[in-house]
Amino acid sequence: MGTRLYRIICLKRSEKEMLPMAGKVYWRPNRAGYTEDKAEAGLYTGDDLEDCAGALHDWVAEPVEASIRFGVYRV
Repeated sequence: MGTRLYRIICLKRSEKEMLPMAGKVYWRPNRAGYTEDKAEAGLYTGDDLEDCAGALHDWVAEPVEASIRFGVYRV
């Protein structure tokens, strides 16, 4: 079983009326800025999430797809 991974969505910078489908702004790797490109988003473990600061309801964790976690790519 692999480690569960997450992307962090910054709710403050995302277009709330477009969620959950579009308008998401993700944290970059190592909490170093933001990106709208899902492919550029950082991947964080549950332990990483425990260390994330922020205002109340400032961000939400989005589980990463199994295909990325386990390296299984489907066409």
